[in-house]
Amino acid sequence: MSDTRVSLLTPPGSGAIATVLVAGARAWKIARTLFRPAGKPLPADPVLRRFWFGTLGPGAGDEVILAVTGADTVEVHCHGGRRVVRWVIEQFVALGCAESPSPSPEQTPNYLLPFAPTLRTASILLDQAHGAFHQAINHILNLLDTNPKAALAALRQLAQFADVGRHLVEPWKVVIAGAPNVGKSSLVNALAGFQRTVVSPIAGTTRDVVTVQVAFDGWPVELTDTAGLRDAEGLEAEGIGRARRVLGEADLVVWVMDGTADELVYPDEGANGSRLLVVNKVDMNDGGWMNTVPGLIFVSARTGRGIPDFIAAIVTRFVPQVPLPGAAVPFTPHLATLVEVAEAALIAGRPDEALGVLRACLACEAASG
Repeated sequence: MSDTRVSLLTPPGSGAIATVLVAGARAWKIARTLFRPAGKPLPADPVLRRFWFGTLGPGAGDEVILAVTGADTVEVHCHGGRRVVRWVIEQFVALGCAESPSPSPEQTPNYLLPFAPTLRTASILLDQAHGAFHQAINHILNLLDTNPKAALAALRQLAQFADVGRHLVEPWKVVIAGAPNVGKSSLVNALAGFQRTVVSPIAGTTRDVVTVQVAFDGWPVELTDTAGLRDAEGLEAEGIGRARRVLGEADLVVWVMDGTADELVYPDEGANGSRLLVVNKVDMNDGGWMNTVPGLIFVSARTGRGIPDFIAAIVTRFVPQVPLPGAAVPFTPHLATLVEVAEAALIAGRPDEALGVLRACLACEAASG
């Protein structure tokens, strides 16, 4: 198996410019063999973040720009016609590079950018388009041979953002649930900032699943209002059935209780999983007992009391560690899973398996720099 691979980073098809990635121990050596700079000769060793204009290939060749993007990564920016791109890749294959399959457009940060629902997630995708994830994977691969402990530390740092990577385009799903008339719809409206759902003192008013897209601290969240959970018949029973189904699909269940009731109605033992317990309507009692009950969040949907702390609790549950600007993030659900599998393999003492999974990340990701 070749220690150096060549792959197309830009989406397949004709375009003005295409980018071909060469990654591996012999990337610079092969590039120097094929490339003739227009000016001074290429240095013996690669210089990070340098680029040269010149000609690639034998004879007249083709005019390209050669760029060094990592210790063992070189990019060739060439004309984007299908035949030219194919010809460039074949030059490297002829000198011993193994060709990796081109990533599908749906797996590229540039493709995903227009679908980012918030500025924050778009910024993270842009960092990956500039090469953050790609460089992190290459760094870990280089460490695996020389310093396995450091490789594991770097992989753990990357894996901590796996769940963030799963939600750069798709929002986290938060389901608001509880007994009838505890103020679930009022709470959804308070979180959304406008009246998305009908509010009524009559129990059973909400008979369908109602969703609204919001952003909490720049993170995309889909709120789902559900029918109050109780024994019922007819249309209300159908709404309750839908509510129970979406509970199983939620990333987080917010269980709402009535702070004015004689007794708080907790979720039953079968409602396990990730959840927050919220007591609503605290503006309608003296609140003297609130600090005596640990683990609860106290809010008033009517006055807004406690809502900022409630939102902060949701954000902390989803993003306990916020990626710094420029940080590497596995930017699709598939890449997030691969990173987690590689981490588990390395922890279990299977470095060869981790190596193969990390190489699979390079094969299917498409960081553009």
